[in-house]
Amino acid sequence: MKYINFNNAGSSRPFSGVNSAISNFLDVEKKYGGYFATEKYQEKLNGFYNNLSRLINCRNEEISFSSSTTLAWNIFFNSFEISKKQNIIIFENEYGSNLIYFKKQNLNLKIVKINSNGKVCCKDLKKKIDKNTKIVCLCHIASQCGERIEVERIGKLIHSINPNILFVVDACQSIGQIEVDVKKIDCDVLVGSGRKYLRGPRGTGFIFIKNSIRKKLKPLILDLKNTKFSKKGLKVSKANIFENFEYSPALKIGLSKAIEKINLLGIKKIEVDIAKKSKFLRKKLERFNHITFFENIEYLTGINTLRIHGYSSNQLYQYLLSKKILTSISSCSSSSIYFKKKKLKDVLRISLHQYNTFDEICYLIKCLIDLIKK
Repeated sequence: MKYINFNNAGSSRPFSGVNSAISNFLDVEKKYGGYFATEKYQEKLNGFYNNLSRLINCRNEEISFSSSTTLAWNIFFNSFEISKKQNIIIFENEYGSNLIYFKKQNLNLKIVKINSNGKVCCKDLKKKIDKNTKIVCLCHIASQCGERIEVERIGKLIHSINPNILFVVDACQSIGQIEVDVKKIDCDVLVGSGRKYLRGPRGTGFIFIKNSIRKKLKPLILDLKNTKFSKKGLKVSKANIFENFEYSPALKIGLSKAIEKINLLGIKKIEVDIAKKSKFLRKKLERFNHITFFENIEYLTGINTLRIHGYSSNQLYQYLLSKKILTSISSCSSSSIYFKKKKLKDVLRISLHQYNTFDEICYLIKCLIDLIKK
């Protein structure tokens, strides 16, 4: 029996064709060297922007390829100044790596409540936005809790109060499993990961920067890819502003292939399928009082977090691993604010994708029920 991957929120199984697209480029690179291989593959490399812009509804030049979303996040926040007076608003589901950056820079943070029903407390958000609010950052779907945040509603609310506030969305866990449309969201910045629900390779991600805010940004790292010498000094590119000369063409091609597959399948079809499978999992286990799920079923996605009375998260993880089921543990380090509020140290995370079958889910359910009945 092969391992079943229910850790798609960590790293999905790549689409068929992704690894071969990568290896095909590497074969050409082996034959001709990196520069000429890149020339020969230029059309496919440009295809990355076409595929992603189609998926998130933006312009090609608004996208920058990155080796990770954390890198893109850090580079973006280092591209402009935030004064001691100004504040940044985050929410109780903020991801740990994002929070590390804010704490390291000693920025003035305000934290908005997420209600027990999984919805953002808009009253608290309105209260915390003031004349010194520069940025509002929101995790669309959190790593440690799979509730889908009403990001479109939040975007409209923020810009109705002050259109100059930058709305930054972390779509690492949402891109590839639900519709992400930057125009509907009305966000200024959006970051995403390749290895999760997009089913691309590790070491890939992207950042979307709305055209209208590019002039406000001064990229931290400049080189010959994004900058030119002019009589007036250095002239930074208007397109793909956070890209630099050195990157992995092979991985970029692999991610492009994965996004192409998402577009062919249709993101709405994928979204419906994943939600159906999560609801099926919940339905089959709802009669067991030993199991506590932490998501509101009304805002369910592919990420399901749980605890089982009498077992630690590590015991559950190891037990399922012995049954060849891959899951993961979300702990305090992934979101200290969330876990402190919930008074939890960790949870087991089961993250389903469209390629997971009902037979696989039924096997998972059987294994959990067998454990409970021991």
